[in-house]
Amino acid sequence: MVNELSFESITKLYSSHDASEIQTLQERLQTYQKSEIGYNLGLELLKHEDKNVKYFGALTITVYFNTHDTSLIYVESFNEISNVIRILVHNDLYDNMFIVKKLLSNLSLLVVLNFSNLQFDPVEVLKSTLLQNGAATTTASHFQNEVLLEIVLLFLSIIVEDIIKIPKISPELHDLVHATLFKHCYTIFEYLYQSSQEISMKIKLLSLDCLSSWVQYIAVAENSSSQRYTSELEVFIMYLLNQLDGDTDNSKMEVLNKTFTVFTEIVDNIPRMLTPFKSSIFMLLFGDRFGVKFINAILTNQDFREMYSLEIENFVNLVISYLTINMVQITRNILDNDVFNVIQILTTLTDIPGIPTEDENISEQFILFWEELASTFVDDSEVTKSILSDENLMGQYNSQRDQIFSQVSQIYFRKLSHNPGFTREFKVYRSSVADLFVLLYSLLGVQLYSHICSSVSYNVSENHGTTQKAVNNLEVGLYLIYKITADIYFHDSPDEQDSTQVLLINLLHEVFSKNLIVHIQNIPDYADKQISITLINLISVLPFFFKSEIGGQYLPETFNFLFNIILNKGPGDLSVIASKAVSKICQDSETKLIPFLPNLEMILFEMLKIPEVDNFVREKVTDSYISVARSAKNPIDLGNRIYAVLLVIQNCFENLSPELEDYAISLITCVAAIGQASAYPEEIDDYLSGEQIQTAKSYWTEDPLGTRSLVLKNLKQFSLTSNNLARSTRVTEKCCKILKSGLREEIPGPFTFDISVIFEYLTVKVKNCNIESICTIHQLIESIVMTKTGNITTETMEPLLQSVFVEMIDTINSDVDLIKSSLDMFTTILEKKPNLLLHCSFFKEKLIPFGIYPLTLHETFVVKSSIKFWNTLVAMKRGNSDDHRLIKEIITGPFDGRAFGNILMERLLTGFSSSPRSGIDHYYPLFRNLIAKYPMESKNWLQFALANGNIGKAPLNQKDTEMFINKLSLTRGQRQANEILKDFWLKVNKLIN
Repeated sequence: MVNELSFESITKLYSSHDASEIQTLQERLQTYQKSEIGYNLGLELLKHEDKNVKYFGALTITVYFNTHDTSLIYVESFNEISNVIRILVHNDLYDNMFIVKKLLSNLSLLVVLNFSNLQFDPVEVLKSTLLQNGAATTTASHFQNEVLLEIVLLFLSIIVEDIIKIPKISPELHDLVHATLFKHCYTIFEYLYQSSQEISMKIKLLSLDCLSSWVQYIAVAENSSSQRYTSELEVFIMYLLNQLDGDTDNSKMEVLNKTFTVFTEIVDNIPRMLTPFKSSIFMLLFGDRFGVKFINAILTNQDFREMYSLEIENFVNLVISYLTINMVQITRNILDNDVFNVIQILTTLTDIPGIPTEDENISEQFILFWEELASTFVDDSEVTKSILSDENLMGQYNSQRDQIFSQVSQIYFRKLSHNPGFTREFKVYRSSVADLFVLLYSLLGVQLYSHICSSVSYNVSENHGTTQKAVNNLEVGLYLIYKITADIYFHDSPDEQDSTQVLLINLLHEVFSKNLIVHIQNIPDYADKQISITLINLISVLPFFFKSEIGGQYLPETFNFLFNIILNKGPGDLSVIASKAVSKICQDSETKLIPFLPNLEMILFEMLKIPEVDNFVREKVTDSYISVARSAKNPIDLGNRIYAVLLVIQNCFENLSPELEDYAISLITCVAAIGQASAYPEEIDDYLSGEQIQTAKSYWTEDPLGTRSLVLKNLKQFSLTSNNLARSTRVTEKCCKILKSGLREEIPGPFTFDISVIFEYLTVKVKNCNIESICTIHQLIESIVMTKTGNITTETMEPLLQSVFVEMIDTINSDVDLIKSSLDMFTTILEKKPNLLLHCSFFKEKLIPFGIYPLTLHETFVVKSSIKFWNTLVAMKRGNSDDHRLIKEIITGPFDGRAFGNILMERLLTGFSSSPRSGIDHYYPLFRNLIAKYPMESKNWLQFALANGNIGKAPLNQKDTEMFINKLSLTRGQRQANEILKDFWLKVNKLIN
C-alpha cells in the first residue's frame, strides 16, 4: 500500500489552498490511515526525507491507535516509536520538533489506552532508548544531558495534558500516574531546583510549561479520585520561588511571566500547596527582594509598562489571587502595619498613571479584589466585633477600614473622569466601577454619598465653569449618585428607605441648590453630551426627592429641562429616556405636579400635533398629564382637560395623510392612555371622600361637555372611516382597550359606556376589520361578560353573537386562533350567565357542532379550550332548572338523526387516542365529567363509539372493550379514571407503559 500511496498527495495536502482539493485528499488519505496496515504505513512514512510526509506518518500512527486494538502491540510499538524519536533527535531536534511532539503524543496515547495492563515504566523506556544504554535508572545524573531533559519534560507535559482531556478518567489511571510518572517529575524538579543557576533559559521555560500542565492535572486528579499529592509537591514551590528571587532585568521577563502564571494556577487550583511557604511568598511579593522592585518598575517606568504589559497583568493576577485566599486574615488584621502596608501598595497599584482600558488595565483588574475585600468586611463584621471587643480598638479598626475605601473610591472617581470617548471597553469598566461604589455604599453608607455630592457641588460652582475637566468630574459624580440611588431605591426595605431618604434628600438639595440643571444647560451642545443622559437617568430615580417638600421646589427647572429634550428630539434615545423620567416622576409625585398642568398641557398639545415626535414619548406624556390631572380630584377640571386633548386628537385625525399610519395609531393609543390614566383606583373609597365621589358621579352622569361622545367619535374615526386603519390589528386592539378601560369603574366616568353602545360599535366593527382583529373583539366580549353580566340580556347579546360568530363561522373554522377565541368567549358566558347563550336561536344548530369539531384537532391550545367549553357545559354550575334541563336534553337526546352522546363520545375518543402522549392529560377532565354526570348513558356511548369507530392504531376487541368500560364506569369520574384512560391510550397505540 505504501507503493500505492502518492507522497505527492501528502505534500499537496499541506501546500494546497483549494478547499475542495484538500477535502478530497483528506478523505482518500484517511482510508489508508484507518486501514489494517496503518501503523506500519506510518513507520514507513517516517523514514521519508520530506518533513511533511514524516509528520503525516506520525499522524497516521495516531489514527491507527485510535481506531484499532493496541493491547498486543503496545510494548513493541512504544519501543519502535521511541527509537524513531531518538533518530529524529540525533539528526536535528529543533527542525524535527513538530514531528517529535506528535510522536510523544503517540507514546502518551499508548500508555493511556493500555494503562490497566502496563508492563513497563514509560519514562524509563524513553530515557533508555534516547541514551542507547538499555539500562533503567531513576537518578537525576542523566538530566545533565539537556536534549534528554527537554524530551522528558515534553513527554511529561503531553501525557498529563492528554489525560485531562479524557471525559471520564479511571481512578486506576490516576494511581498509575502518581506511582510512575510523578516520580520522574519529582526527580527532575528536585534536580532543577538544586541546579537552578546552571540550567539554560530554554529548560527553565520548558520546565515551567511542564509544571503548569502538572498543576492542572493534579487539580483534576484530586477532584475526581481519592489520589492525593502531599509534601512531595513542595519542591515545585521551592523551584518557583527560586525564579522570583533575584533581579527583574529584561532577560528574565519571560521566565517571570511563566512563573507568575504557574503560581496563579496553584493559588486557584491547589492553594494548600502554598501553606508551608506563606511567609516566603508574602516577602517575595511585597518585600524588597523582588516584589517592591517589580512594583516600582511598574509605577515609575512607562516604557516598562508598555513593553511588559502581559507580564504586569499576570503579576497583578498573582497578587490578587494570593491575597483573595487570605481575605479574612487581611480584613481582621488591618491594624497590623505589615497588612496595612500591603493594602497601601495595592491602592498605589490601583492608582497607576494612565487612562483605564486605553493605556492601563491594572485598575480594572483590581475592581474585583476591592469588591471581594469590601464584601468580606460586610460578611465578617459580627466576628470582627467579637474579636475586637475594646471600643477604642473597634473605633480605630473602623477608621482604618473607612480610610482604605475612601482612598479607593477617590482613585476610581479620578479614573472615571479620564474617559477615553466612551468606548465599549470603557463602558464595561465604568459599569464595574459603579457596582463597586454600590457595594462601598453598603459599607461606608451616607458618608460616601455625601462625598460624591460634595464633589458635584464643587464642580458646579461658578469658579469651575464648563471646562472639560469640570464637566467630566460633574458627569462622573452624577453617574455614581444615580447608580447608588437606583440600588438603594430598589433593594432597601420601606423602613430603611424612610430613614435614609431624609439624609439623601438633604444631600441632593445641596446639589440642586447650586443650579445644577441650569449649569448643565449652559454647557455648549449639552444635549449631545453624555452628561445629559446621566442627568436624566439620575432624575428618573429621584421621585422620592421630588415629592418631598424640599425636592418639590426643583420640579419647574427639572421639567423644563426634560421637556426641552423631548420637544427638541435629543440625539438617539435621549427623548425616550426623558419621557420615561417624566412618566416616573408623574407616577410617584402626581399631587406635586398639579401646578405644572398648564405647562404639561402646552407641551402635550405640541406633541400631539407634530408627527415627528417619538410615538412612545407622545403616549407616555399623555398618560402622565392625565394622571396628574386626575390626582387633583376635581372632575370638572379633569373633564375639561380630557375634552381638550380629545379635540386636539380629532383635529389631528382630520388633517392626517395616508402615509402617517404609525402616527395615527399613536394618536388612538393616546386616547387609550387617557382611559387608563383617568380611571380611579379600585378601592375608590380610600381615594376619594364621600363628597368627592358624589361630585364625580353627578358630573359624569350629566357629562356636560359630551366627553364620552367625543371618545366614541374618535374611536369611530380611527377604526371605521379609514380603510387602512380599519383593517389594522393594532388599531382594533387600541379601540378595544379604550372600550374596556371603563368596565370596572364603580362610578360613571369619561370612558364608562352603556353596554348597548359598545355592542352596537362591535357589531359594525367586526364587519370592518381583518381576520386577526376578531380575536381581540372576542376577548373584549369576554371582559364585558365578566364585569357587566347583570346589564346584559339575551335580547342584547344574541345580535352581537350573530355578528361575531354565526355570520363569520366559515372564516372562524378556517383559523385555529379564531376557533380558540370563540370557544373561550362562549365558555366565559356559560360560566357567568349561561342563559345568555342557551336561549340563543343558533345555540343547538350552530354552536354545538362547532364545539365538537376541535376535539380532534391536535393544536394543544385549541384542544384545551374545547375541553374547557364542554366541561363547563356538562357540569354547568350556574343557570336555573330550565337551563339544566335544556343541556340534559341536548346531551342525552337525538342530534342530526343520531344520539348526540354517541357523536360526542366518538369524537372525544378519536381525539384522545390520536393525541400525542404530552396531550392526553387535557382530555381526562371531560371523560370524568361525562361519567360522573351521566353514568348509565356514558357506558352506552362508550360501547357505541368503540364498536362502530376505528379508535386508535389497534382498536380493542370485544373483551377488552367491556373490561375498559367497566373499569372506567366503576371510577364514577374520580381521579382513578386517569390511569385507566392512560392504559387505554397506550394499548390502542401499541405502546407499553
